[in-house]
Amino acid sequence: MEKHPYLKKIALSTCVYYTAVTFFILFLFFLINTDLSRGVHPISLIMFLPFSFFFASANAYFRHGKQSLALRVLAHYALTMGGVFLFLYLPNKTEGQSASGAFLLFLALSVLYIVIMSVILVIRSRFKRVTREESEYVSVYSKKEK
Repeated sequence: MEKHPYLKKIALSTCVYYTAVTFFILFLFFLINTDLSRGVHPISLIMFLPFSFFFASANAYFRHGKQSLALRVLAHYALTMGGVFLFLYLPNKTEGQSASGAFLLFLALSVLYIVIMSVILVIRSRFKRVTREESEYVSVYSKKEK
């Protein structure tokens, strides 16, 4: 894939993910919070942008990477969880928060990631199988017409 369209696709995906994550977090905040005089901290909203970039890069690598599927899934997991840790967890960490709470959070997020990625991989494999079965068979060993 050429460099320019690849970067354009990552930039567009970053913007879409940023919008979706921001609206989702704001929706959860207003759903859970009873005191509407406070809001989400602006630094937290700004930190969604680099997280969205990490996630868009992980998705682009997962779709267009040349390595095996297992390595692409592992890289996608590392970029996604790295983005969560660096840009969502660390800026919002409080002083009294224990390390075991962070461990449980990332364990829960990892389980959620495994479930979602498993569903994606099953759907992807079924889709490839259907397209492979529907493609027209061309015999490699048949005699060519002259």
